[in-house]
Amino acid sequence: MKTTPSLMLINALLIATIVAVTGASAQQNMHEDAACVANSTTIDQINIAQRATAAFHSIQAAERAGYTNVNLPVPNMGEHWVNFELVDGVFEADKPEALVYADVGRGRLQLVAVEYLAPLSDTPPEGYEGTCDEWSPFGDVFWTLHAWVWYPNISGTFSKFNPMVP
Repeated sequence: MKTTPSLMLINALLIATIVAVTGASAQQNMHEDAACVANSTTIDQINIAQRATAAFHSIQAAERAGYTNVNLPVPNMGEHWVNFELVDGVFEADKPEALVYADVGRGRLQLVAVEYLAPLSDTPPEGYEGTCDEWSPFGDVFWTLHAWVWYPNISGTFSKFNPMVP
C-alpha cells in the first residue's frame, strides 16, 4: 500500500489528537516493556475470558452471577463489580474476580475489561501466558491484573489504565 502525504498527515493528526485528549505523551501510551512476548496461548486465554464474560455485558446478569458493585470508579479505568467468592489466588482466565464497566460515550455503562484479583503476597501470581500482563498491587490487599478484552486500549491489552476510557 502506497503512503501518500495526505494519509501521513491524517495519521499524524490522529496521533496528536489522541495525545491531546488523553493528556499523555505517545511514549506513555505504550507498554512499559515494548518487547513483551505473547503467543497463541495468550490469544486463546483472551478468547476464553471473552466467552466466559460475554453474558456480563448485562450488569444484571453479572449481579445474578455474584458480582457486586464496590463503588470504586477510577478515571481511565471504570467502575468495578467484584465477585469475592472467586478471589482465591489462582489465575483462571475464565473466572475473572472483577468486571470493569465504563460509559465510553454511549450514555450507559458497558463492559470494557475484566480484572483478576489475588491476595497480596511477595510476588504476583502467574497470569496470562507470555510476558505482557502487568500485575499491580492494590494497597496491602490484592494483586490486580486488567485485561481490556471488551474495549480497545492503546496502552496495551494488559495495561492498568486506558486513556480511551474517561
